[in-house]
Amino acid sequence: MMKKLVVIFLVLISSKSVGQVARYYTLDELATAPIDSVFYIDLSREKLEVLPSEIYKFIHLKGLNASRNKIEFIDDTLKVFTALEILNLSHNRLKAIPFAIYQLSKIKNLSLAENDIHQIPDEVRFLKELEVLDLYDNAVESISPELKALPMLRILDIQGIMYSHAFHQKIISDFSHCKVYIDPPCSCMD
Repeated sequence: MMKKLVVIFLVLISSKSVGQVARYYTLDELATAPIDSVFYIDLSREKLEVLPSEIYKFIHLKGLNASRNKIEFIDDTLKVFTALEILNLSHNRLKAIPFAIYQLSKIKNLSLAENDIHQIPDEVRFLKELEVLDLYDNAVESISPELKALPMLRILDIQGIMYSHAFHQKIISDFSHCKVYIDPPCSCMD
């Protein structure tokens, strides 16, 4: 239920931030889509191992959904999307947050749920507009103190991960300024 609320929240934020109903283009539709009219692309469930090169011509992109694929790596080409506000890379095979994401200064909603990410590095400080960070069901072991300093952060989802009582308390304390979705601590981790 909580996961559904976060997804609904993301949709509401995305439609509010552009003032219109978002139209997501599929991979098939991109071949004939006018470059200046595509603001949202849906590449979910395409069995992709990399982001297709043809998407990079849509430089005005505000939302990209590349969830439920087999993506392990994203190169720096992603940084061409300087207007990108919503990025969904959940349900892929990422082992780290792609560095190119830190160059996307307008990102508000970032979903990296169900990957294999182990840390949130100091570079997260560059995401000054970030409101929602979804790391549900990753093996996050290390969270940079820079994350708690993000001025716009309202939701942090790190459910699906077992933490010790001490780590759990630190997260709750450090992120008291925003809503944190976290599972109860586990004595087995102490």
